[in-house]
Amino acid sequence: MHESTGTEMLRAVGYRRVSMREQVDGFSLDAQENSITKYAREQGWKLITIYQDAGISAKKGSHRPAFENLLADAKLKKFDVVVVDKVDRFYRHLGGLLTTLDQLNGCDVSFVSVQERIDFTSPWGKLMLSVLGTLAEIYLDNLRQEVRKGKKQRARQGLWLGGTPFGYCNGLCSKCTDPNGQGYCPDFGQPDKGDGKVLIPHPVESKVVFQAFEWYTSEGYSFRSIADNLNKLEIQFPNNQSVPARQKGLPGRSKPHSFNRDVVRDLLGRMAYAGKLTYQGVDKDGKHQKRKKPLEIFDATHQAIINMEMFEKAKEIRETRYKNCFSRHGRPVRVYILTGILRCGYCGGSMRGVSNATKRYYVDGNQRDKSCHCTQKTIYAEEIEKQFTDWIGSIFESTSLEEDIQNETVVKIQEGRLNRSKDLFLLGEIDYHSFTAERKRSDDINEALRATETHSRIQFIQESKSQLFEWDHLSQLKRKRLLQSLVATAYVRESAFVACQPTFAFQPIVVPQSQGLRACNSGEGGIRTRDRF
Repeated sequence: MHESTGTEMLRAVGYRRVSMREQVDGFSLDAQENSITKYAREQGWKLITIYQDAGISAKKGSHRPAFENLLADAKLKKFDVVVVDKVDRFYRHLGGLLTTLDQLNGCDVSFVSVQERIDFTSPWGKLMLSVLGTLAEIYLDNLRQEVRKGKKQRARQGLWLGGTPFGYCNGLCSKCTDPNGQGYCPDFGQPDKGDGKVLIPHPVESKVVFQAFEWYTSEGYSFRSIADNLNKLEIQFPNNQSVPARQKGLPGRSKPHSFNRDVVRDLLGRMAYAGKLTYQGVDKDGKHQKRKKPLEIFDATHQAIINMEMFEKAKEIRETRYKNCFSRHGRPVRVYILTGILRCGYCGGSMRGVSNATKRYYVDGNQRDKSCHCTQKTIYAEEIEKQFTDWIGSIFESTSLEEDIQNETVVKIQEGRLNRSKDLFLLGEIDYHSFTAERKRSDDINEALRATETHSRIQFIQESKSQLFEWDHLSQLKRKRLLQSLVATAYVRESAFVACQPTFAFQPIVVPQSQGLRACNSGEGGIRTRDRF
């Protein structure tokens, strides 16, 4: 902390304040200024300025422009000590006072209260300031813990955390202050729909949200094209009136306005629209961390706008597309269906898609980043993609469903036998011993065939075969999704597809068909597709 010496004069500032009631009752700002000025002169300090907030309370959360300017100037080292007439002129909330004193201490700024004779420029005052700073830290830590508990409990109860999201309102129609309320919402001024605690679907915005998800899950729209379409969308009502779709805006900061791709991207990632609440925890200031990965997911009390199936489909499309977009600079962007799957068989680097005016290629990412001296050459995308899909097709071609279908038939026949035995036992035509024998037989058959997961296996093979048969008519997005469901990692050397790591679903199918091939080092269940690897 600074100390006044014969060669150095402390730079002091004052702070004076009266509330609205105190101002009416005749509390004098001049009296506070005289007290501050006199004290600074007695100490031999240079009084630079006096910050003033008139007609403003000093309670927690109040907005005091001069006070905020004082703290900002403290960070800029514009003065060495703050002088107030009384502590309650500075802060009426203990937690806020302790926190602010700790901030000033961190800026190497002292604090003096004339009436209470608290002078943090003296050695004992500095010690007291350190103690108060410690108390402030303890207070804030305890406050954060309580905030965490409160917000998690609120999420557990299904109540929304934070400001009202687009698509919803508080349901207080009779006294609505929503930016998309008066002159926009058909329910404005009508009887309340709720108690203001649970979110209610906004009559207009909820339809906009549903339309955005419907477009996106159709797989024919990008974030930008959805934004463009929303800006042209008119929401119709039964009385033949309509209103244009628009954003909510931020009350006091921005008016309702048009959509853009970033807004659409954020909208399509909100699980709240499916009737779920995500809890990501709180940061050091007790604020909900919206951008973090959810720690827990709870059922919400508010009504869903879309179903969970639609949200999951949108999520899947978003993850599959990753960085691929539909167009750039007005031209279609080339999609690489093996990105995220294909790796170099020499160095293990991810193979990236690149192109020139006429051709598409895959290149070793490690080479591209110059992180190694791998000898893998650039390969034609069409060539390696054809090898990959031909190999998958050959696996399915050699896969017989006859045994699986027979197994499923046996299970159904046995289920019928067991049901008949149950009916006969209830009618008294067979004894309990015969019934339990039949039940044990049914359990033994189910146990023997359970490991094959017959029905799921048949369904997976039939769906995959069907999509491979329609390969030429599938969108690039659907092709990529199909390949990702079959293969986790594939390896290439030179221009040949040489090994793969099947997904959990594909592994029981590909391994029996690859018994003549050697295992590779791509993990458990990894398959070599060529001996040259």
